[in-house]
This record gives sequence, structure tokens and C-alpha cells, in this order.
Amino acid sequence: MENLYTEWSLEQDKLLWEHRKDPIVELAALLGRGLRGVQARLDKLHNVNSPAYERLFANNAKQQSTNDDTPNDGTSSSTTTSKKLIPFSELARRIQWDYSLDANDFFILHYDRVDDAIVESPWNAPNDSIEGSATSLIDALPEHRIVAVKYKEQVVWDRPRKLDKVFGTPGIQDIVENYDEWKRQHNANRVWLRQRQEQFSTLLQRMMGLQQFTKFRSMSLELKQQVEQDATVSSKMLVEDYIQECLVIFQQLRQDPAASQEPSLIPPTDIMALECLSEFMALNPHPELRQLVLHEIDLALRQLEYGGGTTNTNSRQSIIELPPLDENDIAETFVRGTGPGGQKINKTNNKVVLLHQPTQLRVECQETRSLQQNRKIARKRLQLKLDEFYNGRQSRTSIKAQKASSKKAKAKAKSKARNRKRKQQKKEEGE
Repeated sequence: MENLYTEWSLEQDKLLWEHRKDPIVELAALLGRGLRGVQARLDKLHNVNSPAYERLFANNAKQQSTNDDTPNDGTSSSTTTSKKLIPFSELARRIQWDYSLDANDFFILHYDRVDDAIVESPWNAPNDSIEGSATSLIDALPEHRIVAVKYKEQVVWDRPRKLDKVFGTPGIQDIVENYDEWKRQHNANRVWLRQRQEQFSTLLQRMMGLQQFTKFRSMSLELKQQVEQDATVSSKMLVEDYIQECLVIFQQLRQDPAASQEPSLIPPTDIMALECLSEFMALNPHPELRQLVLHEIDLALRQLEYGGGTTNTNSRQSIIELPPLDENDIAETFVRGTGPGGQKINKTNNKVVLLHQPTQLRVECQETRSLQQNRKIARKRLQLKLDEFYNGRQSRTSIKAQKASSKKAKAKAKSKARNRKRKQQKKEEGE
């Protein structure tokens, strides 16, 4: 397995530290590294006694030992947990009235309720989908649906990450002046990822042998096509099956190393096999598939590490508790309700909208007139969604749907049997 390791560059360490608060799955995709490899490197960057820490913070190691949220590496943002994020309305005014900035260079990432996804639109995009008198999309969009702002291709304001490079460090003027250098480094990182993908595919082929590697590539291509056709809960089940089939391939290689062109590369355990698979998927150029598979691999790794070393997606053990909610991961907003109910509904902010920032899952609740009751119900719904997101076919919703489907199939079979019996009786009576 040592031949699969690639040394971390200083630029990658800086990028990892800048995005250290992002979910581990996003970090793996950003850096083209395995999940546990990224976590291990992050632990080293937090350890003041490690060579990685010394290399990254060589100029200000003493200051970093007392405050690891203000690194002197030129990549940190000034938006820590102690400072509030500048609201989007202030940022919009800055871009509108600062004559040194061109609004055509900016883009917004916002939640689209029709597509149920985060989409990108130009700053000056016209409003052709939201009712009202506003002619521009910026003015028509509710502020809570705007997730991030980009200057060309660089994110300069991000609500979930509490990132502000416009008013904070380094400042929008510095971003504009140094954009060409940032673009050069960004393109270099893309080239490195493509080269790493080719190298890793070659290593996998040597590890698996031609026959097993051909099967593995065929499975990956089939999964990509299926996920593109239906990116719903059912695709999570397809991913779970895909991961199990990949583990079977690695297990067969361990049992019969002769099939491999280089047996020393074969992962000796399922945990190392999943880490190898996560690095392969982190280099995948398709964002939706990459995100979905990495989430499932992360879940499978945790099950292996804390559950005794084996996974079994076919088990039907009942889930006693729903996933716990961390209030720090939830962005909660209150908006005006709609529908019948008079002023108590239409003139009060009693509708609750929850956004789970690590997974970007979103729920709304306007079941009652009581804001507190709606908050409780919304959290229950979010727990069910998280259960479905993390556990797939093992989730309460999935198990309940399977039971309902089975019950419906049994009732349908009984109905068909009764109809056949009646037809048979009528036929016998007619004779």
C-alpha cells in the first residue's frame, strides 16, 4: 500500500488549512485524497509538535501554539466564530457602488426550490422565475436562499462556512489584483488532480489485475449512469451495493493474490480497501457521484471502525434512535407563513426553515400557528432526512416504505387470488 501514497505539498497543506472547517468529504474531493488520509493530515497540522505544523507555520509557530485559528500563512479568513458574517445585503451594496468592481465578474450560488439544488447565476441575471415586481434575480431572491458569492471562479463569500474575503482578509481589492496568480494555482491543482487520477487508475489496474479492474470500471460506469438518471434515495441504495461489490473484489484479491500484477499493493483490511476506494472516488470528475459515494464510504468506514470490522448492508436491524442534531450545524431562519389562517399566519414569521450545513439538507415546517411547535416538528423532519441520508435502506423511512410496499404486494396478490377463484366458480356454475 505504500506505493499509493503521494507526499503532501506545501500548497496542499495551505489549501487544507484554509478549508479545515469544511466537511471531510468536501476536503477529500477538493484535494483528491482519501478520507482518512485527509483527516490524518489535518490532525498533523493541528499538532504543534509535528513537522507538518512546523513547515506550514514556520514563521509564526509560537503564535499558532496559542491560537490555531489565526495562521500566518496568508490564506486564513478573518471570519472566526467570534465575529459575525457580514450580511449579503452589505456585500451587494459594496459591489453595486464600488466603481473599482465590475458586477459582471461576480456570480451567486443560490438555492433553487424547483430543482431542489444549489445553482449558479450571473450577478446581473434577470428575474424570470420569481413572482413580484423585481426585475433582477438579486433583488427578487430572498436573502436566506443565497448561499455564496464568487468573483469569477473564486469563492469570496460563503454563508455556511462563514467565509468573507470581501470585507475581511485579504479583501476584495487584493482578490481582484491577485486573481491571475490564484487562477494559475487553481489550474495547476486541476492538472495535478488529472495526473493523479491517471496514476491512481494505473496503480489500481496493477493491484487488481486486468480482469478485476475491467469489472471494477464497468461497475463504476454503470453506477454513474444510474445516478445521473435518478439522483434520489434509491441511488443511495445503488451506491451501498456498489461499495459492497467493491469490497468483495478486494476480498477476492486477498484470497487469491495471484490474480494481481502487484500483490504488495492489495489492501490487507476492509478499512484500507475503503480508504483506497475513497481516494479513487475523490479524483472522480463528476461532482454528484463523487459526493454521494464519498458520503457512503465515510459511513461504511465509521461502521467498520466502531462496529467490529465488518459491514452488512443487508441486515434489517431496527434503528432505536435517530441521528442526533448538532445545533452548530443548523442554519435556522423564520419566514412569513402562507395560506389560510389570517393575520396569525400571513403577518408573522412562524414558518421555520432549517438547513443542515454539512449535508445541505433543507426542511420547512408550517404545520401549526405556534413557532415553537414548528421548530420542534422541523427538527424531527430533519432527523428523519438525516437518517435517510446516512443510513439509506436501513433508515426508518426506507424500512417503513419497504413494509408498506410488501403489504401492498401481499394485498394485491390476495385480491388476484380471490378474483381468479370467483372466475373459476362462475365458470363452474355456467357449465
